[in-house]
Parts: sequence; structure tokens; C-alpha cells
Amino acid sequence: MVCLGNICRSPMAAAVAEDLIGRAGLGSQVVVESFGTARYHAGEGADPGAVAALHRHGWTAKPHRARQLKVDDLRAADLVLCADRSNLQAVKRLAASGGDDPSKVRLLRSLDLGRRPGDDDVPDPWGGEDHDFDRALASIEPSCEGLVRELAARLAV
Repeated sequence: MVCLGNICRSPMAAAVAEDLIGRAGLGSQVVVESFGTARYHAGEGADPGAVAALHRHGWTAKPHRARQLKVDDLRAADLVLCADRSNLQAVKRLAASGGDDPSKVRLLRSLDLGRRPGDDDVPDPWGGEDHDFDRALASIEPSCEGLVRELAARLAV
């Protein structure tokens, strides 16, 4: 299982990742989950700005209900990808506290081979305008392409 996370960026990353994983023929081998590190949005649907950005760029917005990442989710995951360094540290602490391997927790942007040095975080569009969601999606797309390349290599037998 691959977990992708954080609030506005999470449903966008999950939708793009699921679509690209399916196109690569890996859908039967990979489960994508979406989470947040805090519970204050738990139960809410995807931000309308995230859904609109996905639609503007030709992606299908998947049904989404926000949920908080738990230790059991981490144990079930083979790879956990975080939108930014703040969430990365929170998830690594959670993994370590639950006796899980924090090395499987990485930044989503680390999979984008074309990113500029220091461009490690997916920009947070929460509360922003359409262009903010488009900018976040523009950093998610090449990162998810890198995810598919990595998964294809891992799953090649």
C-alpha cells in the first residue's frame, strides 16, 4: 500500500497516483490511501478547489473523506509519501513511536527527478485561488510519474 498525505494536496495526489498506477497496469498490485496528520478535517470531503483543479487538468476526482493517519495505517503501508517536510517529520515520529520503519516515509517531491534543489514541498493551496491549486497539482503530477516509475521497478519480478 502507498499512503499519500495532507489535506488539500492529498486528494489531488491520490487521484493522480491512482490514475497513473492504473494506466501502468499496476492497479491490481498497489493500493493508494489518502490521509492527514491532524484530525481537524476528518470526515470532510475534498476541498472544492482541489476537485476543480483536477477537473481543469483532465484528472478524475475520486470520492474522498479526510481521515487522520494512524499507526496501523503506517504498519500496513509499504511506502508513505508526504506533501511537505512538516508532515514528513510528524509521520516519521508516528512511525517510530509505533515501532515501524521511518525510512519508508518520504517526501512525494523526492520522486520528481526534474525538481529544482530545495523544491521539496508541494505548495499548500488551502484557502487560495485557482492558480494556487493548479501550482500544487503541477508539482504533484511529475512526482506521481516518478512514483509509478519506482513502483514499476519495485514490482518487476
